[in-house]
Amino acid sequence: MHKGYVRRTIFLWGSSLIWVLLGIFFFSGTVKGYMGGESLYKTGDIYHLNDAGTSVAIRVLDIDSEALTYDGKEYYLVKHEKGVTPLQAQAKDIQQLLDLKKANSNDWEPLKQENIYLNVRVTPAVTKGRRGSTTVHIPAVLQEAFASQYRKGTLLPTEDAIPLDILHYLTLTSFINRLLETGVTLFVFLLALVSFYSAYRRVRTLKEEYEAFDKEFQRYTQNMKSLLMDADFNDPKLKVLVKDHKFVCYNKDFRVIKLREVRNVEVRRQKAKSSVTYAIDFAFGGNKNVTIQLKNRPENVRQLVDYLNEKEGTKISIPFQW
Repeated sequence: MHKGYVRRTIFLWGSSLIWVLLGIFFFSGTVKGYMGGESLYKTGDIYHLNDAGTSVAIRVLDIDSEALTYDGKEYYLVKHEKGVTPLQAQAKDIQQLLDLKKANSNDWEPLKQENIYLNVRVTPAVTKGRRGSTTVHIPAVLQEAFASQYRKGTLLPTEDAIPLDILHYLTLTSFINRLLETGVTLFVFLLALVSFYSAYRRVRTLKEEYEAFDKEFQRYTQNMKSLLMDADFNDPKLKVLVKDHKFVCYNKDFRVIKLREVRNVEVRRQKAKSSVTYAIDFAFGGNKNVTIQLKNRPENVRQLVDYLNEKEGTKISIPFQW
C-alpha cells in the first residue's frame, strides 16, 4: 500500500472523526440541559462559583425573598452548598422556593430539608469576545447592589463563613436554551455525516487514482520517488509532474491524468479576500471534468502551462493576464 494513500486517507478520516467528537461534546452538553436538577447534581455537575459552559446544578438551602431589581430584571440571592449567588428569575418561576421561605422565614436554611435542586446556567461578570473586546454582564453598580442586599438580607451566616458570589449570576435552564443546544448539536452531527460521506467518496477516488498510477507506472509502484527524478517535467513547489504524456498531481490531492484523452484545459486564478490560488480544469469527453488546485506561485504555474502547451500540445486557455 502506498504511503501517500495511507497519509491522505488518515487525514480525511481524521477530519471526519474530529467532527464526530465535536458532536459528542455538544451532545453531552445538550443532555445536561434536559436533566433534572437532582440527577445533574448526582452526576457531579455542580456549580462551584466558577464559569460553566453548560448546565450545572445547585442544591437550594435558602433564598432571600426580597428581589433586587436592576435594568428591568429581578435577582434573588440564593444560598446553596457552595455559597450565595444571585439568581435572575421571575417570581412565578421560583414560586415554590418563595412559598417555602415564607412558611419558614425564621428557620436556619429552611429549604435544606426539602432537597430542592435547580438546573441552572452561569453568566460571568465579564465575557471576552473577538479581538480583545469584552461584554460586561454584571457592572460594578450591580455587584455593589448584590453585596448591599446580602448585608441587609436574611442569608447572613451565623457559624460557617459562606462566600458571596457577585462575579456570576444564575438563570434557570430554559426551553430556549435546550432548543438552541439541540439545534446546534444536530447541525454539528449533520456536518459530521457530510464529512464522513465526503471522506468516503474521496477515499474511493484516491484508491482508483493509485490503482491507475500502478497501472500506468508499474516501474515506480514500489518507489514513487524515483519518478520525480525520471519525469519529463517536475515542479516540487506545485507538486506536479509529467511523464510519458501523463500528468500526475501529488500535492494534498492525488491525480493521474492521461493528457492524450484531454479535450480542453483551462487555468483559472482564484481570489478570496487577500489570498490568490490557481486551478487547472481538465475537460474530457462525456462531461467528465477534473480540477487540480495549485499554490499561489504564478511563475511556476506559467512554466507548467508553457510546458504543456509546447511539449504536450494541450493549448491551454488562460482567461486572465499574468
